[in-house]
This record gives sequence, C-alpha cells and structure tokens, in this order.
Amino acid sequence: MTAFDLDHAVRALVEARRSGVQAAVPFALPDRAAVYAIQDGVAKASGPVSGWKVGARTPTAEPNPAPLLAGALTKSPATFDGKAMHMIGVEVEISFHIMRDIAARQAPVGRDEALAAVGDAFVGMEVVDTRLADFKQADPEWLLADNQMNHALVIGDNVPNWKSLDWANLQVRLVIDGKVEVDHKGGLGAVDPVRPLAWMIDHAVRRRDGIRAGQAITTGSWTGLRYYPPGTRARGEFAGLGAVEASFDQ
Repeated sequence: MTAFDLDHAVRALVEARRSGVQAAVPFALPDRAAVYAIQDGVAKASGPVSGWKVGARTPTAEPNPAPLLAGALTKSPATFDGKAMHMIGVEVEISFHIMRDIAARQAPVGRDEALAAVGDAFVGMEVVDTRLADFKQADPEWLLADNQMNHALVIGDNVPNWKSLDWANLQVRLVIDGKVEVDHKGGLGAVDPVRPLAWMIDHAVRRRDGIRAGQAITTGSWTGLRYYPPGTRARGEFAGLGAVEASFDQ
C-alpha cells in the first residue's frame, strides 16, 4: 500500500458515492485522526451533515462516531432503490433529534448540557451500504472512514418519555416481509443509548465543529446488522413505543 493521502481518500469515496462504482482501499490508515479527517472531507464535499451515528460494543467501550451526510435522513415509510445498492443492511435503533445548537469549543460538554440539547427520541432504521470494493477484507478503520457504511437513517415514530425508559428491557422486533426475524429484550451493545448519545455530542462539539438543531443522532443497533436482497420490506418495532418501515425496490 502507498502512504496515507487524505485528498486521494476523500476523492475516492466522494466519487464512489457519485458514480455508484465502489472504490479500492488504496493504503493503510495511520490512526483515528486520519479516519476523522476523511469523514470530514467527504462531509464537506457533500454539504452540511444531517447528524451522526455512534455505537459502542459494550457499556464501557469507546464509541465509534461517523457523520450522517446531507440527505441521509428520510421519513418512514421509506422506499429505496435496492438495485442501486451494493448491499442492503438493516439495523433497528433508538435515535434522537437535536433541538439546540452547541457551538464548537475546546471545553468538554457535560452530560447535563448535552442532554439539554436533545429533543425527542424516535425509532430509527439505519440502512447500510458500502463504497468500498473489498469491504470484507478492509481494516475496520476504513469502514469507519466510509461513515461505518451508512446509507440512510429512516425516521420512525417518536418515542414518548424516553428519559424514564428501562432500556435493558425494551422489547424489539424486526419483521421482514411479514415474518418476525428478531424478537427479544434489549440487544444494544451499549445497553443504555444515552451514554453514546452524550459522548457523541461532546465529541461533535470538541472535534467536529459543533452540533446544531435539526440534526439526528442514532446510537447503535438493537437487532444486529442483517442483510437482505432487493424486494425486501423491513419493519422495526419497539413494543409499546413505535415502529419504522422501509422497502427496497427490485
């Protein structure tokens, strides 16, 4: 592999998004700062970010952040061109809307300040695709540089009284073409989505030019990442809270 070239990486991912032709991984990424620089470069070329995705494998693990690019947010029921996608990945999530700006600064954002900027929660469905031709063999840092394979975030029903929910015991279901594929309690690696939510707000303020009202933050999959063919209809549900739907034309 050649040495890290930020401009090359950004151009390759932007062109892959524009053309629909996947890009080869051209070189190793030296550190997490390089990952964030690629994310920021692609976002700058694409327009103001719509929000952020963040996930943590355990309640104490360091979260992984990525921008949701301009145009990534779409309301349920959503329809996508499945034939134009390299893969169709589906994750059912708890997501949040930001209702108050916090400008970029160096000082940390405490949990209380972070949550004061959050409005409603909603049932989200992250739709996953990749711009990388060899994504199965790629270093995970390249997957993160490609915004952790985000394609879109579907906005479902508002979740009432989210601050008082027993997150570990929420009942979640994933229904594919009318058949229940997932039906269990919990399932989020972080367990409590508010921890990665607050972490993401602090990270965006201190390292990513702030957050602003109207953005969304989605906090990780409760159902795992599952792949489906074009023609699929997907529905995610949290019992008693709401649902989100998407279909993928063939």
